[in-house]
Amino acid sequence: MKLKQLLSLSAFISSIAIFSQSYKIIYDFKWKTEEHSKDYNSELTVLLKNEDKSYFESLAKFKYDSIKTNLVNQGSRSFPAPKQQWKLQTLISKDLKSQATIAEENFFDKVYLTTYHCKPEWKILQEKNKLFNYNVQKAETNFGGRKWIAWFTNEIPISDGPYKFFGLPGLILKIADSKENFIFEIKGLTKEQNNIEGRNAYTAKVNFTPKQWETFWSKYQKDPSMIFANLNSPNNTFTYVYHGLSVDSKEAKEMYNKTEKEKIDILKNPIETKSCEQ
Repeated sequence: MKLKQLLSLSAFISSIAIFSQSYKIIYDFKWKTEEHSKDYNSELTVLLKNEDKSYFESLAKFKYDSIKTNLVNQGSRSFPAPKQQWKLQTLISKDLKSQATIAEENFFDKVYLTTYHCKPEWKILQEKNKLFNYNVQKAETNFGGRKWIAWFTNEIPISDGPYKFFGLPGLILKIADSKENFIFEIKGLTKEQNNIEGRNAYTAKVNFTPKQWETFWSKYQKDPSMIFANLNSPNNTFTYVYHGLSVDSKEAKEMYNKTEKEKIDILKNPIETKSCEQ
């Protein structure tokens, strides 16, 4: 089925009404682990557009976050292990009203939240084309240390897109950096309400500034198990464990480091080479 067949024309009669609707937009995300590699990794991702907020993450992670939210709503404090692992670890939430972006990372027993107030500054070009049966227009931006080329359509008047990209007068259907190391391409859109707000209900949260996150991330990449430090203090009434082993043990640290470094290496060629807030 063509993408355009998935959309109900009546949903887009009014550009005012669109912003009170909820949508799930699927993008195929392709990226190169090495800058000059010929091969791509790929993963389906999802953009959830709910009124003035949106969420972007791996589709597999979204499914798991939905399960967690449903269990929280039922009063549960325990969650099953995910059936499918995801490659893109970060969840990006955008408040389109305040134009703030929050990057969310989960490491062991905590969620780390970094808030950004910068946004892509677009140059809309005259070049137009046809993409997925839609009339699209070209736009460019320099963001996160890379030049990006986007194709958006005002036939779907949602001022949003994948990852941290938003602010164009229409939905971004495709966006790639100028070297095509990273490509986001729409695969489907449905009108539906989705809620993942309860996913972190029982998890401790750490709030970072962009500078604090950069310092933390630099250290974490070298030694992920650093977050185990001081977890098992004498005052604790319970012991933190990783795969049944005390987090103080050498075995637990080595196991955790191996697992986390494998995740990091999947995106060792980072989407952003520098923070948008310096």
